Amino acid sequence: MKRQGNRRATPAPRKPRTTKRSPPLSAKALEIVALVEAISADCGVRNGVVLGRGIARLLAETYGRNGKQPAWVRDIVAHYIGKPRES
Repeated sequence: MKRQGNRRATPAPRKPRTTKRSPPLSAKALEIVALVEAISADCGVRNGVVLGRGIARLLAETYGRNGKQPAWVRDIVAHYIGKPRES
């Protein structure tokens, strides 16, 4: 049996996380995302995400009733929920 020693393997440096969003957000969606971030700045990151997801769901439901959703609504839903909702 071979001795391996006491050296520990050093972990590889982590790569920064990248967003899964490939298409850029529309101007209206960027404004809404900035507004949500400004409102939730004092509440913490988790609460900002919850607020953003709630707004995204409300917009998806509201515009889903009338037929096809506008592109900016799909952008917000994709930003906060991760995928566009088909209603």
